[in-house]
Amino acid sequence: MFETKKELAPLGGAFSSTGLAQMGAGMQRQTSREVERVQGQAIVAEVHEQARAFLGNTMLQNVGALTSLEQHLIQVAPLGEARYKHIVDAYAMGAAQKLARW
Repeated sequence: MFETKKELAPLGGAFSSTGLAQMGAGMQRQTSREVERVQGQAIVAEVHEQARAFLGNTMLQNVGALTSLEQHLIQVAPLGEARYKHIVDAYAMGAAQKLARW
């Protein structure tokens, strides 16, 4: 995904391969470690967001399925309407809160 670069070229060209070459060996190593650390954090952040999207998608599908069942049950057994709605609303709120905390 990310490859460790031997030269630095952040936005705006603040560093160049010439600038890196002018650094001492210790500073080059420290800079390379920092770049690797930042790249690692970016990878973890991307995986986290993909997981959130996956969970959100699953939760939306579940809410849709439960809502469809709720609608059907209201037609079949209308006296349970308030209970059906309460159950589906409780699931939807719990899922939304869980996703917000994720």
